[in-house]
Amino acid sequence: MGLFEHDIDHPDAYFDAGLVSIFELGTEGQMVPMTKWDALIHPDDQEGLRHNIQRTWSGEWERGQSDVRIIRCDGDIRHVRANWITQCDSRGRVTHVLGLISDLTDIRMAEENHRAIDNRLAVIAANLPGVLFQADVTDLRAPKLNYVSPQCFALWGYTDEEFYTDVSLFYAAHDPEDHPFFEAALRESVTTGETVAHRYKINRRDGGVRWVDFRGAHTVTNGRVHLEAIILDVTQEVENHEQMEKEREIAFRAQKSESIGLLTGGVAHDFNNLLAVILGNLELLGEESDADIRAELREAAIAATLRGADLTKSLLAFARRARLEPETLDLNVIARESKNWMARALPESVSIETSLLAGVWPIEADRSSLESALLNLILNARDAMGGQGALTIETANVRIDDAYIDSRQVELTPGRYVMLAVSDTGEGIAPANLEAIFEPFFTTKPTGSGSGLGLSMISGFMEQSGGTVQVYSELGEGTTFKLYFPAVDAPDDPTDRQVSRVAPTSVEGERLLVAEDEPAVRDMLLRTLEKAGYDVTAAASGDEAFTVFKADPTFDLLLTDIVMPGTLQGTGLAKELRQIRFDLPVVFMSGYANEATVHGNGLRPEDIRLMKPIQRADLIAAVAMALRS
Repeated sequence: MGLFEHDIDHPDAYFDAGLVSIFELGTEGQMVPMTKWDALIHPDDQEGLRHNIQRTWSGEWERGQSDVRIIRCDGDIRHVRANWITQCDSRGRVTHVLGLISDLTDIRMAEENHRAIDNRLAVIAANLPGVLFQADVTDLRAPKLNYVSPQCFALWGYTDEEFYTDVSLFYAAHDPEDHPFFEAALRESVTTGETVAHRYKINRRDGGVRWVDFRGAHTVTNGRVHLEAIILDVTQEVENHEQMEKEREIAFRAQKSESIGLLTGGVAHDFNNLLAVILGNLELLGEESDADIRAELREAAIAATLRGADLTKSLLAFARRARLEPETLDLNVIARESKNWMARALPESVSIETSLLAGVWPIEADRSSLESALLNLILNARDAMGGQGALTIETANVRIDDAYIDSRQVELTPGRYVMLAVSDTGEGIAPANLEAIFEPFFTTKPTGSGSGLGLSMISGFMEQSGGTVQVYSELGEGTTFKLYFPAVDAPDDPTDRQVSRVAPTSVEGERLLVAEDEPAVRDMLLRTLEKAGYDVTAAASGDEAFTVFKADPTFDLLLTDIVMPGTLQGTGLAKELRQIRFDLPVVFMSGYANEATVHGNGLRPEDIRLMKPIQRADLIAAVAMALRS
């Protein structure tokens, strides 16, 4: 602030040091010509100021005030306020003016910034799909509304002025059933300081219903708790979600009806055939006098009845509620017997091979369900091969513990298992379908060619038997289904092992080339073999492994998967590398049963083949054996 004085008969006015500083005229008080002072006033404010001065000197004003802008010598514009009083002579004529000028620039700039912020907020609020809201909720029972944006009218049908007048309109419009939950959310937010996020219904003035999302946070100022929130209109989202749920329910019911239709149609067809056999034989039985023929008719009717019981059992297995009658079985016997009747279910263009482990452990399972599962897998293999190809049945003893090598998550309790595998050379299963093949009614076959229940029944049967079923498949190569049955306690015959678990001798400096396309399996192989002391180089395909070996043919052993992407499969890779080094030891890995027979030759008698999942001990023993042979 600064003082000025001016006599009516004097051309100059006195500015004290404060006023000189405001106008940037120096540092000490001085006389300033009125013409100079007038020139410092902003042009847009000069006329108004002169008018006020004239009214002052005329005696009309005893006291005066003007807000003007000044332009300082450096070009800076300042906002000032002048307040003054007049002094008169004995005749009442104004002769002297004494005034105070205050620099209000900071205040005016703050006001301008505040107006700009208000304007920006108003623009934002006007374009939001909801309403800005602020209230004092120090007392939740009596909140005080500080602000609500005008968009409230579109949401509630009440204007902001109506809400300011009566804040209870918010409460009245709120869904009554939600009141306790909303208030509890607000209390928890005030207590914890966390944000509030709550969805509820409101009733508009016109009776319509809207859905809103209330999202807010609390601040505390001078002991007062303020809730600041945005209330978004989510009616369309809620309605879309409800519509989607309705459509999903309709689709589910339609799918369920279709599935039940397929199921009941198939079951009715089978039962009608069985009933036709029973009825026909019983009718013939009443007319037949020959004892031998009557015995044949009775046996045929009994056999049809038992097949009906098996059909019921299969349906219960699908529902995982079958009453199984487990008995001790030898899977090799089941496989050999199945091969005898398999020829009747498969065309001559499909070759059948078996690879049965001598001394396979016994299992406990329901024979009828096992034979049904095996038949189902064989028929699926036939369809996958289009009636032409090779089918292999294999058995093996498997020890599963917590340290096996497999990229898939296997749900098996550690212990001894017997594996029954069925492999085909068909088109394979698309990766997108592998996740769904065990779901009820899922099928990739044409309409009318399959109900999609076979694999579901197998899965249910294996779960009830304490085992599991796994599938391995490659497009264009084929598919293997593996059934794992818990082994029954029996003497452990060392000859059961396909690979002797010999302790590896010193492996200092021995270098291995590993070809495996599955990253998780490749990493596990790399870590396992390096931990055993080997120098390991890994490749993601047969082609990559060939390039590595060609550049450096000093590797001591090749460990390779049989089926991989690219030109060179496992057997082809072994052939190519052995043309460079004839004596190169090779260990083959496979996710398929008897894959070397199914997918081509290329193995030497001394080569070792491991079937995934591979236990660490078996892997290390196989590598050691191949290196020493």
